[in-house]
Amino acid sequence: MTRLFINLFFIVIVCFTLAVLPINTAALELFDFEGLFSNEEPEIVEETPVDEAFKAEYTVTYENINNRLYNPDDIKVVLKTNIPKSYENDYDFNDITLALYQNDKIFQILNSDKFVSNSQLTYDNDLITVNYTLTFDYYTLELNRDGFFDAEINFDASKNIPSKVYQLAYRPDIDYVNNGSAQNNGNFIYKAFFKNVSGTHLVPLYFSVKYPESITVEVRNRLYNPPPLGYGLSENAIIPERSNISKIGDKHYGVFLYTNEINKVIETKEEAQLAIDALVKSLTRLPHINKLTIFVDDVQVEGSLFDIDLKTVYEQTDETYVYLTERNATTKRYLIPVEISEDNVYDEILSIFSVLKTGYIDNKQWIQIIPPEVEMDTFMIEGTTITADFNEAFLNSYTDQPEYRRLMINSILYSFTSNPNINKVLITVNGQPVTDFGGYDFTEAQQEPSYINFIGDY
Repeated sequence: MTRLFINLFFIVIVCFTLAVLPINTAALELFDFEGLFSNEEPEIVEETPVDEAFKAEYTVTYENINNRLYNPDDIKVVLKTNIPKSYENDYDFNDITLALYQNDKIFQILNSDKFVSNSQLTYDNDLITVNYTLTFDYYTLELNRDGFFDAEINFDASKNIPSKVYQLAYRPDIDYVNNGSAQNNGNFIYKAFFKNVSGTHLVPLYFSVKYPESITVEVRNRLYNPPPLGYGLSENAIIPERSNISKIGDKHYGVFLYTNEINKVIETKEEAQLAIDALVKSLTRLPHINKLTIFVDDVQVEGSLFDIDLKTVYEQTDETYVYLTERNATTKRYLIPVEISEDNVYDEILSIFSVLKTGYIDNKQWIQIIPPEVEMDTFMIEGTTITADFNEAFLNSYTDQPEYRRLMINSILYSFTSNPNINKVLITVNGQPVTDFGGYDFTEAQQEPSYINFIGDY
C-alpha cells in the first residue's frame, strides 16, 4: 500500500510539471503518430513485370544526316519505341556508342557518357520516346587533329537498330600564308627553307627585301635566324652560325661549317641532313651558284658530320612533291613539300591526289586538304600541260571558307607542277573549265603561283 501511494505521488508531480511547461509542437510533427493508430495497411508499389511475349520495337530519326557537317556542334536524335511507361526500368536507353573513322580506319570509339550531352524521356500514349542531344564538337570528341571523319552511331545490338553514319569535317579558322603576287619594286625576292614546327621537314618561305650588297650573305644570314615566335614554325636555327660560303669553282661554292657552332644547333644526323638540304635548296637557286660542297673545320674528313659523305657535290634536283599542311599552335598554315616517288608521271599524279585527300604519307598523318567526296574522274597530259577533270563536289568544296579554297587549289597546282614533265594545269568539272575557284580562272591552263608561302619580311 505504501508503494502505491509513492507511485501516485510521482504521477501527480509529473503531470503538474508537464502542465506548466510549454509544448514544442514542431518537434511533435516530426513523428507520425497517426500511423500508430490507423487500421489501414500501407500501400505497396509493385513494378509491372514485362510480359514474356512482349517484343520491343524501335525507330530512330536523325537530324541533318544528308550533308557533310562542318565544325558541328549538337545533333538531335529521336528514338521512338512501343515500350509502355510501366516497363521503363527494364530497358537501357543509354547504350549508344560512337565510332570515329578517318580514311576508313578506326580513330576511336566513345561511349555515350562522352558525347550524349542530354537524353530526355517523353511519353506518347504512354509509350516511351527518347530525345537525345549528341555533341559532336572538336573537343567533346577528343580529337587531336582536324580533317574529315565518319561518325558511326550504334545502339546496342539487342535493339536491332541499323547503324547510321554522319560525315563530319573539322576546319578551324586559319590564316593561310598565301602565294604573293609578282612584284616590280626593285626588291630582292628569294626563297629560303626552314624547319616545320615538328622539325621533320623543310618549309619554303619567300622573302622580299631591299636589294642587298651581297645576295649570298643575305640568304645565309636569313638561315641563321628562324622565324620568330608566332609564325607556327620551328624556333630553332637550321644552320650553324659563322658558316662561311666561298667560291671554289665555276658556279661551285663551298660551305664551311665549324664543330663548335655545329654542336649548338645540330644533335642528330637528321638535323644535319636538314641543314645541308636547307643550304642547297636555298643557295643553288641564286643565279651564280649551281653546286655546293660541304666542309667541316675546313676539311672533308669521314665521320666529322655523323656519317654524311662530305665529298658529295650537291646540286638542284628534280623530285616530285605533294604539298601538304599541318596543324601548329597558331592559325598560320603553310604548304610543305613532301617527296613522292612512283614509277612514272601518271602514277605520281594519282598518288599526289590520293595523299591530298587522305593526308597520309610516310607513316605520318598530315591534314587532309581535298574533301573525300571530291573525285578526279580523269586526267590527261599533253606536252607539259595536265588537264584534270573532277566531279561536281570539287565546286562545292569550302564554299564558305575562302582560306581553305586557296589552300586546296594551290596545293594541287604546286604538287602537279612539281613533276619535271608538267608546268601547266587545266582544271575542269564534268568536262567544263572551272572559271572561278580560289582566285583562278582555268579557261586557260595555269602555271604554279609565283611565290609559295610569301612572308615578305619579319
